Amino acid sequence: MARFFVVEFDEPGVLAKGKGSRNIIVRLTRVMGKLGVPSEVLSFAELMARGAIDDPQSYVLLHYNELFVVQNEKVDWLRARESEIEALGHRILHSVEHGRVVGHKIRQNKVLTAAGVPMPRLIETGSSFQTAFSNEVSNAHVPVQLVGNAAELDPERYNTEYVDCRHEYEGEMWHVCIRAQAVGEQVLFSWVRAGPQPNVRTRGTPLDAKLLNHFHSKLVVPNTDQIREIASAVKKAVGVGFFAHDILPCAKTGRLFLCETNYKFYEGFYRFYMKPIAKDLPNQAFFDGRKVTRRMARALVQELDLKT
Repeated sequence: MARFFVVEFDEPGVLAKGKGSRNIIVRLTRVMGKLGVPSEVLSFAELMARGAIDDPQSYVLLHYNELFVVQNEKVDWLRARESEIEALGHRILHSVEHGRVVGHKIRQNKVLTAAGVPMPRLIETGSSFQTAFSNEVSNAHVPVQLVGNAAELDPERYNTEYVDCRHEYEGEMWHVCIRAQAVGEQVLFSWVRAGPQPNVRTRGTPLDAKLLNHFHSKLVVPNTDQIREIASAVKKAVGVGFFAHDILPCAKTGRLFLCETNYKFYEGFYRFYMKPIAKDLPNQAFFDGRKVTRRMARALVQELDLKT
């Protein structure tokens, strides 16, 4: 019988902060159980105490923050824990090797681009460019820069060709980004975020349902196939996982580019932030934890072809 475990770690520098509340993860495992796949959230020590298992469909998802693991040089530590889990007979989701890719933006760009994911062109030393979008290599929610002079470009940062995502609404230009929640290649929800600056975040997106619905209709609805193709290509490169894809809708070409992806179960802050206007937004199911976890569980069963 198929089994699914989410394994948590208490090691400093590994903790899975910002990946989705424990409530949503526990709810997911309960739904998996109802679908016929016994599932639990437990610590690494608890899993090891269970001992070896003889089940080719026993999956363990390593629950960690891939950015922290890279930042804090915890790759080898986590790799050792992964080996111990595999030795018990489990198969791994969110593996350390894939986490090294997801948690390092330069590495991510190279690996995913090679796998056919449309991403902004990486600017390295000696590259020609007009405007570079510059970000930290392994971090989130930090200031970004637009750089037009090669002499001012910091080669230690993550530098890509700037994709112009300025779109008009009622005579005003907005930088717009699409966020897609996916399980493997299955896109569960897609929504837009917008702001006056290129580093578009949830915090700062206007609580304006008309504006958000306008951009959803213009940029998400007609591009569902492109969004799904991006999710599918990411899966082929780094395996089945729970992802938040940040996607750039180019205003000049209409093409979509993956800005970056991260491991994420659920965007709880978006749900909280948009609560005042939630009833007027598309993706109503996103604001219902029960519906969210049902979609997640069904998608995972299908992605892993679990026998229930």
